[in-house]
Amino acid sequence: MSELYKSDLEQALKAFIADHPGIHSREEAIAAVLENWFSTHGYLPTGQTGTRPEDLDATNDD
Repeated sequence: MSELYKSDLEQALKAFIADHPGIHSREEAIAAVLENWFSTHGYLPTGQTGTRPEDLDATNDD
């Protein structure tokens, strides 16, 4: 383990992997965490699609 990864981060990664059955490795866990963080902070698109402006009308107002 390098100085970059503290033991508390390693424990958090192990807990994350245990809580996510589809994630099997440390690398997959790190990628999932980074993807989530980048998406929620606006660095990656979220994959959500909205209603196109030309399709907006009073019936789809929220």
